[in-house]
Amino acid sequence: MRPVWQTAPALSMIVVASMLAPSAFRHDYYATTTLLLLAIATSSAGILWRFSELARRQKRIEVSNVRPADREKYRNRALLDHAPVPLLYQTGDGAFHAANRAARRLFRTEDRLRDPPRSLNDAVMAGLDPERRVLRLATDSAIPRSYALSTASGSGIGGIAQFIALTDIDAELNAANAEALREMLQILSHEIMNSLTPVISLAETAHDLAQAASDEETRNVVIGALDTILRRAKGLNRFIQGYRRLARLPSPERQRISLDEIFQNASGLFEARWGARVMLEIDQPTTRIMMRIDPVQLEHALMNLLNNAAEAALTGTAAQAHVWLHGDGSSSGLHIAVRDNGDGIAPEHHETIFRPFFSLKAGGNGIGLSLARQIVLAHGGTLTLDAPMPDRPWRTSFSMRL
Repeated sequence: MRPVWQTAPALSMIVVASMLAPSAFRHDYYATTTLLLLAIATSSAGILWRFSELARRQKRIEVSNVRPADREKYRNRALLDHAPVPLLYQTGDGAFHAANRAARRLFRTEDRLRDPPRSLNDAVMAGLDPERRVLRLATDSAIPRSYALSTASGSGIGGIAQFIALTDIDAELNAANAEALREMLQILSHEIMNSLTPVISLAETAHDLAQAASDEETRNVVIGALDTILRRAKGLNRFIQGYRRLARLPSPERQRISLDEIFQNASGLFEARWGARVMLEIDQPTTRIMMRIDPVQLEHALMNLLNNAAEAALTGTAAQAHVWLHGDGSSSGLHIAVRDNGDGIAPEHHETIFRPFFSLKAGGNGIGLSLARQIVLAHGGTLTLDAPMPDRPWRTSFSMRL
């Protein structure tokens, strides 16, 4: 009751002033009216301050009533929730539990993992084998990412057998794969070119000499054989030159450019090649999105994706070949998606689609997607195959995030 009695004078002042102010105003006592209104405002402010002070005191009392052990528990929980690495613990019965917010978000649970991924069980059981301690897990966006698993013994305290940390190493693996790919292609190009150059030269020389032979039948046989050698050698030369371009991809020369300009250029190139055979639908924000990229490289990567999408749509079973180009931006970066209504990509190829030399097209050299991914990685981004979405009109969707 003490706070009520402390505010009684102020409340009385508000009541009296509220009664007198209208009468003073009607009798044209404007100065008196102003003073009465000021008294009401001052008294109201005093009451509000008194109750806010009371609320602060009550909060301090509540905090002081928390036991030291509980206070330590709340502090530890807050620290765990702020850790960006998903943390788990495993109890003696083998069950996995999410220990922080990152783990709850990754496994979509509030505590116990009801159906833990098999890869998690395998990685935990792998012991000290480093290769098996790397696992792939689907994230919120359903795109699998690579995690390195590390464990520490819980010593049975609180029923905990061991603690588990999952470190996202997807970016590091992509960078390592890109570097390994460049080194491999440089060696491959060097060795094959060293063998291929003299073969072409000798074939051309033999071709010229055979044309001067007197025996018509022999000359025709030699010329035919050498023509085949020459044709195959030149085809192999073109093949290797393409992979040399992949290995010698220069660093991006970044400049400010709008997403709209990139899309306009890509649309023009697409229409020139495919015309009315493939319908291109572009979806982009009405607001202008600026970015710092290498426009030549990014346009090249985008055209690789668009051309692949057009070819897939044309070979599919849909009545009208259709390709979608989508773009949007947010605080987390830029998102570009290329989609088509072809027959889709079989699940067994989802992990291998970006590998060099791998192609699902007859006569394909497997360089388009690899080069596109190299370009996006060089910009610090990712290029991924999206998870299937049966309720959408497209069958395949590639996402570029920068």
